[in-house]
Amino acid sequence: MRTRNSLIRLALTATVTGVLAVGAPAVALAAATGPAAVSAGSATSAETSVEPSQNQWKQLNKIADTHSALGVADSGTVLRLAAGTSAAEKTKVQSLLPSDTVTTVRTSQFSKGALDKIQKTVTSRAWSSDADKYGVATSYDAKTDKVTVLTDAPASVTKSLRSAYPGAVDVQQARLEPQTGRFADAQPFWGGAALIGTLGTQAFKCTAGFAVRQRATGHLYMTTAGHCFSNLTHVYSRRENDSFGNWVGQVTRRDRNIDTELLSGNTAHPYDGFMFTGGTASSRSSMFVHGTEAPEHGRRVCVSGSVSFNHCGHPISNTRYSICYSGGSDCIRDGKGFLYDRGGTNWPRYDNGKVTKGGDSGAPIYTTDDTESGAWIVGGHSGVTWLAGGPCHCSTEYMVGVNIEAIRQDLGVEVVTR
Repeated sequence: MRTRNSLIRLALTATVTGVLAVGAPAVALAAATGPAAVSAGSATSAETSVEPSQNQWKQLNKIADTHSALGVADSGTVLRLAAGTSAAEKTKVQSLLPSDTVTTVRTSQFSKGALDKIQKTVTSRAWSSDADKYGVATSYDAKTDKVTVLTDAPASVTKSLRSAYPGAVDVQQARLEPQTGRFADAQPFWGGAALIGTLGTQAFKCTAGFAVRQRATGHLYMTTAGHCFSNLTHVYSRRENDSFGNWVGQVTRRDRNIDTELLSGNTAHPYDGFMFTGGTASSRSSMFVHGTEAPEHGRRVCVSGSVSFNHCGHPISNTRYSICYSGGSDCIRDGKGFLYDRGGTNWPRYDNGKVTKGGDSGAPIYTTDDTESGAWIVGGHSGVTWLAGGPCHCSTEYMVGVNIEAIRQDLGVEVVTR
């Protein structure tokens, strides 16, 4: 039995517009890769008691500006003066501090010129030949007296930066993107994101499914439909204007008997157990993936495509479906697919719900709990079947999915959950 609960998710977003103003508070987007080393003269535990009031902050900021301080710690516990500041100047600044704050005055290892140079070097991304493939943001942390570097670049890329500034930079893994959404995805990539790749001169649009982990090796992949891209195709995040965004991965595994293929990234953590669920192009809604659930007759599911977007209430009408599409050899064989209907609100037919569109292939099909924060993957979207005839001489549309159990067993993978 699956557990229905609600979890708190961290918003992993930031602005990546170059060097932040000296003294601007750092924004921690994700847990640091390791505990930050605190240099000599850093804040003590006694300095973490009470954060300054708004009026005290105004006073601290005015003092910092007047005396050319490098910054004030987020907690207000440390005001950091530039290296080379005289003892007399330090004493004078200390005497100006609000009497009811716990702020102490300390001297930095950096001069203002040295600090600016490091931040400009970091955001130039010239410290590695691969650095410009990744996002980066910087700020100065007055408490630790280090330059905080937020990036989605792997350790192999940031190694040269750490070596160039030992003890001066604190490199942290973060998800950086100008706008959270399926059309602006960045590493680690999420399910439901818009994808684009080329075959010759023609571009093809599809949708990311969900992150999976190879049982034998632990390697991470992102699923999509097997008919989307040919083997070894480089796949990118698709922007709303259909232009190419960030590199998502390369097709390295295909199973044309279950219309599923896997994208492989080039870092240790290219994909994560979240997915976009917005009902419009501009929506930032998302869910974490909490588990899997087998398709059962009558179960109502949701699908989150990059063209028709997120829609729900689709009842599963056939749990053992096989199909081979025309114009190619991509199939779902041996009853490893399922059909899910339009659903709707027009009693008694209930057939006025939304239908997936071209470009939704690969999208996650899922159910959710009452909190609508966690998703259980039921399968990956494959296509649409039109059934003509009947008393109305009209066509009925059924959406086709690949059973999650077939994906798990045939590809030897497990869905990445949070």
